[in-house]
This record gives sequence, C-alpha cells and structure tokens, in this order.
Amino acid sequence: MTDTDPQVIPYLLYNDAGAALDWLDRAFGFSIRTRSTRADGTVRHAEMQLDNGGVIVLGSPGPGFAGPAALGGVTQMVRVTGSDLAAHREHAIVAGAQVSDAEPGPAGWISYTASDPEGHQRYFTQPTNAVDIASVDTTGP
Repeated sequence: MTDTDPQVIPYLLYNDAGAALDWLDRAFGFSIRTRSTRADGTVRHAEMQLDNGGVIVLGSPGPGFAGPAALGGVTQMVRVTGSDLAAHREHAIVAGAQVSDAEPGPAGWISYTASDPEGHQRYFTQPTNAVDIASVDTTGP
C-alpha cells in the first residue's frame, strides 16, 4: 500500500492532544509518526501508527469542533484488529483504560472495548480461530 492508495484513517479530536499522544503510546502501543504544534504549544496535527501499519490522526479541536469529552458522549469507535487480545487487554487495564469484558462475538471474533481519558472508544478484535477463547479473561477489570 502506498500513501496514495485509498485509505480510511480516523481523525480524533482531543482537548489535550499532547497528553493523548503519550497515553495512546503507553496504553495501546501507538508510536508517533508526525507531530505539528501551534504557536501556543498545543498539538495542531499528529499521526500515530501501530506495528501492523494501522494509523490514526489526531489534534486539538479548533473553532467549531469538539471531542467526545466536550460533547458528553461517544462520538465514534475505532476498530483495531490484532493478536494476543488477552495480553493487550491486560496492558490497557494497567495503563488505566476503562475496558469492557472480552467477549466472543458474531462472525468468528472475540473483542473488547476500551475508552481513553477523553472518551474516545476503541474496539479491539481478534479472530477466534487465532485465540483459545477459554484462556481469555472475560471478567471486568
């Protein structure tokens, strides 16, 4: 895939995008690809990437924009497919993510959701044929 191939990349708004960059790295393993700041030091635009190539873009809201924390509810969910869901979920809990139980779902997937400190939700999934469901702790944090 090249940068000009069609892609869908979520753009998330954070009141404190700088803190979000640090937290997303610590909690979910995203690494910073690019970061641009405004004159006042707030993050205007940043891109983060997972080892598997998944990308998110984020920034601080400008006039006329707001993130879920400001709106008082979930505004979207980002689905992330990966491996070793049980270890990933435990790592997210240790980093302070609010997580749901891991549950087998339809179409051969096991998944859990995690909310970051500003209310953005991620839906982490793994094919059930790639995991021993009995080994996944499906209880809450």
